[in-house]
Amino acid sequence: MSRRTKLILLIITTLLLLGLGLWLLLQPFMGTPEQPSTLPTDVTPSGSIPEAQEPVQPSAPRIAQDIRQLENSAINAVTRAGSGSNSEGFRGYEDVMLNATPSFQIELRAEQTSLQSAHPAEGASFGITSRVVAVDRKLAHSDADVIPFILQVQRAEDTGNPDAPTAVSYHEATVTFKKQTEGGYLIDGIVWKDIQI
Repeated sequence: MSRRTKLILLIITTLLLLGLGLWLLLQPFMGTPEQPSTLPTDVTPSGSIPEAQEPVQPSAPRIAQDIRQLENSAINAVTRAGSGSNSEGFRGYEDVMLNATPSFQIELRAEQTSLQSAHPAEGASFGITSRVVAVDRKLAHSDADVIPFILQVQRAEDTGNPDAPTAVSYHEATVTFKKQTEGGYLIDGIVWKDIQI
């Protein structure tokens, strides 16, 4: 077979494939095929078809908006009070004091002062970073006078470089909110407990 004949066959094949492709592409736009005017009536079902049932998805329990906000406040409080460095005076405690009861503010100041004494700003670099890994809100109920949250926390200590911790430990922090007479809730305490994971 000559080269010319092969080229002609290739061109014809390409044109046929192009025509088939165009026909398949444009077929939905050319109109719908006609349906038969009558459907067969002598068809009998061979068995019963079960009705389709939608699968039942277990729904996650809805969390009340006020509980969700208090949970976020608990996470922020534990993260801020449990994180800081001696170079900045462990200022995270001051953030937590903004949402704490007066009696708990006294405790927070004492903890901050204790850390500042143990790790003075002009001493060796020291830092701690706390990260909440789980929250238990089983005991939290809307409109209760006292609302507790139990948080599992990973705490890493470092000597100036948070990316290279010198010690990692795990703790359970129970954050308790107390309802105020004027409305709203303030943190009334954070109780820390060492745990093993």
